[in-house]
Amino acid sequence: MRHVGLTGAALGMLLALGACATPPAGTPPTAAADPQDSCGPQVVVFVNAGDLFGSPPRRSGPPSAAELEAELERENAALERLQIAFDALLYCRWTEVRVIRAETPPAALPARLQEAQRRMQRDLDQAERTRAAITARAARIDQSVEAVAPGTRAALAARRAADAALPRAVASAPVPLRVRPEADAPIVGRLIAGAEVSLRPAAGGFAYADGGPALRGYAPGNAFTLQPAATPAATGASRLRSLAATNIARRDAFAQSLELAGRPGAGGFEPAT
Repeated sequence: MRHVGLTGAALGMLLALGACATPPAGTPPTAAADPQDSCGPQVVVFVNAGDLFGSPPRRSGPPSAAELEAELERENAALERLQIAFDALLYCRWTEVRVIRAETPPAALPARLQEAQRRMQRDLDQAERTRAAITARAARIDQSVEAVAPGTRAALAARRAADAALPRAVASAPVPLRVRPEADAPIVGRLIAGAEVSLRPAAGGFAYADGGPALRGYAPGNAFTLQPAATPAATGASRLRSLAATNIARRDAFAQSLELAGRPGAGGFEPAT
């Protein structure tokens, strides 16, 4: 099958990230990429990125504030790697469907789309298992943070309730902006990879991206990496709370990405009408 998705350089960077992530002791080695899956390399990187969350944090006793800070820094870096890998995989799946639509004879199109949808559902099932592992692991971390810095849970809950700003995101690859939330709508602009925008959900798995006066339009929501809210540098209990807030924001971003990816019509698998 033809490979689709990220450029060779970007894919190489993601594979290197996956190789640098050390899975917990006893974790079985990840299978090689499926040669029949055009997004197989992205699948491997994503699975590797989720390996860390397969077991609870290892501690011999209640952690100190310094130990918790170091643990949260590792968790936050792992969550960032996971988000990048998930976004790259979703973008590859989205591109795969468009290649199938462009190159497949009409008689064979429904079967090819169904096959691609099965692969996408397998990815979403894996992501849901990873999200559940993150939630279980985070519960232990949150409890430890509250013990070391009492009041953190309430403070962060209040902060989340007060934060009504639109989410910020970065384009995972060059992204065309369209006049309507439709794959074949006219292009009104283009974002370069790494461009920062605000996102507002739209129909059909699209989002309204706002990158400035000349960079506004609709694009697939899974073409972006959501960014956690910025947190000020701090020390002591404030630094611990800052790291905990970043941890929550990154967990929320991954959960939101998973929810958006699972919406009907988000992947473009439906037969053309």
